[in-house]
Amino acid sequence: MASLDVQSLIDPMVEVHKSGENLTLDWRLKQLQSLMRMVTENEQEFGKAIFKDLQKEFTEFCYSELIIVIKEIKQFQRELRGWMKPTQVSSMFVLAPCFCEVRQVPLSQPGCLIIGAFNYPFLLSLLPLIGSLGGGNPCILKPSELCPTISSLFAKLIPQYFDKGVVQVVEGGPNEINALMKEHWGMCLFTGSQRVGKIIQQAAAKTLTPTILELGGKCPTVIAEDCPDAMDVVCNRIISIKLMNCGQTCVSHDYILCHESKLSSFCNEAVIAIDRMYGSNPKTSELTRIVTRKHTQRLIELIEQVERTTRTGEKSSILCGGSKSCVLDEKYVAPTIVVNPPMDSTMMKDEIFGPILPILVYKTDEEALSIIESVNTNPLALCVFTKSKSRYEKFMAACPSGMAARNDGGVFMGISGFAFGGLGTSGIGSYKGKQSFEVFTHKKSSMYHPCQPAFEFGGLRYHPHGNGFKSKFLLFAVKYLPSIPPIDRVLTLGTTVAAATAILTSHAFQSTLTIVSA
Repeated sequence: MASLDVQSLIDPMVEVHKSGENLTLDWRLKQLQSLMRMVTENEQEFGKAIFKDLQKEFTEFCYSELIIVIKEIKQFQRELRGWMKPTQVSSMFVLAPCFCEVRQVPLSQPGCLIIGAFNYPFLLSLLPLIGSLGGGNPCILKPSELCPTISSLFAKLIPQYFDKGVVQVVEGGPNEINALMKEHWGMCLFTGSQRVGKIIQQAAAKTLTPTILELGGKCPTVIAEDCPDAMDVVCNRIISIKLMNCGQTCVSHDYILCHESKLSSFCNEAVIAIDRMYGSNPKTSELTRIVTRKHTQRLIELIEQVERTTRTGEKSSILCGGSKSCVLDEKYVAPTIVVNPPMDSTMMKDEIFGPILPILVYKTDEEALSIIESVNTNPLALCVFTKSKSRYEKFMAACPSGMAARNDGGVFMGISGFAFGGLGTSGIGSYKGKQSFEVFTHKKSSMYHPCQPAFEFGGLRYHPHGNGFKSKFLLFAVKYLPSIPPIDRVLTLGTTVAAATAILTSHAFQSTLTIVSA
């Protein structure tokens, strides 16, 4: 296989920057409209590709990926003009009149690199692409090689809707990523495991490429002593998120911490919820499949490890599912609930990323927090089912996480006002909505200081300063005089001078001079 010619990808991206078109609102809205057309004109094709790769049914694809992307594009189209408007800021008194503003401009050349994920190959490829285009950045999209159908569809459609220098698709695996990461990018956004995230970060450091890493981790869900009484509702919410995309969701409930007083009712209702949503034989239901045979084998081995401990007298138990119900060749893992798996089991060490739900029993909040700390210091999401706001705040304060929810969870991506991102071991940076515009642009400070002798204030800021009045007043002015609020540039020079004269001749200012001179 021929090596990837990265320079041939970079050259047209650089030409876009040289043209200056990407600085304009019109260019950005044009690209967003092209993306909207690509998405809406090919909904069925994308749905079929997702089904072939993951066997995800169309309705779930729509609400968990497609609609989120469409709403994101619409938000950018609606609000981008306002986001691009420069922000006027105050200036120092000794520089008056000085016009200062912050502009949000595209990131450094050649543009951005987006490395997509296999679990939501449509959403996690196009959602950051919206932010990149909205920020004025040409982009390279590298879809996951584990979903070859959707990757090929991107490679086919994107050249039909975008000029080559705007968006380009690179298919392939680690070799292609390694080649791409040898170059500098304005931003590299990666979604995936912590292990690969570390590799990406190391490679990015060599070229000083900034990164956004969405890494996931083991997300705890607490069923507190004062959990809401409607346990059927509680379990519906947890199971629906846990089994969405067959558990291959970074904010999914990785394990449950259940207060001992709620264990029986939670376990009963959780099993009922699975049966209600996926029937007595989930294999024939709408349940999505695991992405590859290798990933399926890993999940089956997690279950088998716990099954071996139950046969040796440990207190673990499997309420439903189990390894015998899984079918490796069909990439099917049965929804499995495990009570009290050993803390040293692989299931409790690694992110599960599948339809397996461990339940740990605790007696006090302090014990629950201790378990969370021992499993993962910075989960991507923390969920607490409790009637008490103070208890929820207690868990949030004691367990730093990327996101948190009370009495629900896993629906963060669907809330337009939320940015999406981890903390510490669960990720670096965040994006979505306005936050996408923020991270895919550079805040560029710009000032205009009229060059006239009248605005030199007698050379106050220049050497020599000496030890007399000039020195004292300069230091006083810098330290104590208030900043000048933003002044619209349409003000005439005469108005500006009049305002400055009014300040300099005011009683308060003259009193200040007297104090400083003393």
